[in-house]
Parts: sequence; structure tokens; C-alpha cells
Amino acid sequence: MSDQGIAQHGETVRLVLPADVERLPDVVDPLQEALARLACPHPTVDQLIVAVEELFVNVAHYAYPEDERPGEVRLAYTFDEVGPAPGGEATGHAVTIVIEDEGIPFDPVAKPDPTLPKSVEEVKIGGLGILMVRRTMDVFAYERRGQTNVTTISKRW
Repeated sequence: MSDQGIAQHGETVRLVLPADVERLPDVVDPLQEALARLACPHPTVDQLIVAVEELFVNVAHYAYPEDERPGEVRLAYTFDEVGPAPGGEATGHAVTIVIEDEGIPFDPVAKPDPTLPKSVEEVKIGGLGILMVRRTMDVFAYERRGQTNVTTISKRW
């Protein structure tokens, strides 16, 4: 990847990869690099990385039947400068991330929130990823376009 352009406003980074958890660094590294160039605050970077990881891993694990794995996943990261928010906040930055696959139809936005554990001892591995995406992103949307799952998240800072 070149040092020029990856984090310019209006720039879109496109990735086409096998939906395989082994490819997670190929998904996360370009995003992390671009966010660093835009001086994105660390808490926001962490939220975005966790959201992308959760959504990508869900596609890798569940979108394609065993005999079709790994299927393909397409990601697009678009970096923009944004104007004042309705509350009058200063101009800032935003990233919109679109994840597409031709796997089994699944609308993560429609998935109900899980019952949260009452104590740390009750916490189980898995099941909270979509909730984290829902609670940390400014936009979390899904649509089925023909045979394609299209999940969109967006975050501004």
C-alpha cells in the first residue's frame, strides 16, 4: 500500500478476500493504517477495529456452508471529511465501511440484543459482537441486494 492517498478524504480502499479468519490482518491493517494517518483518536480506532473484526469473523464463520468455504468477502473503507453535526460540533472525519458477501442471508441489524450477564462469571465467549457494533457505530445498516448481504457501518470523529 502506498503512503499516499490511503487516508485522503473521499478515498476508498477496496479489498476482495477469502472469508477466512486467517485473513483478518489483511482486513484490519489497511483500516488501522488509514485511521492513524487521519489522527483518529485511539478509542474510536479500537471501536472501529472491533466492529470490523466482529463482522468479518461472522461472515467467515457463518455466511457460507462448510462445502463452500471460504467464500469471498468484499470490503470498502471510505474516508470523508464531515461538516458540523446537528448539535453544531466542529468539522471532523468519518469512515464508512461496507462489507459484502454472497453467503446465506443474514441481517445482523435485526438480531435482538442478547441478555447481558449479571456477573463476570456468567460471561460466555461469543454472542456480544453485534451488540458492540450496534452500540459503538453511528450507522449500522443491512440490506439484501439480490444474492448479496450488504452491511454498512459508519463512525465519525
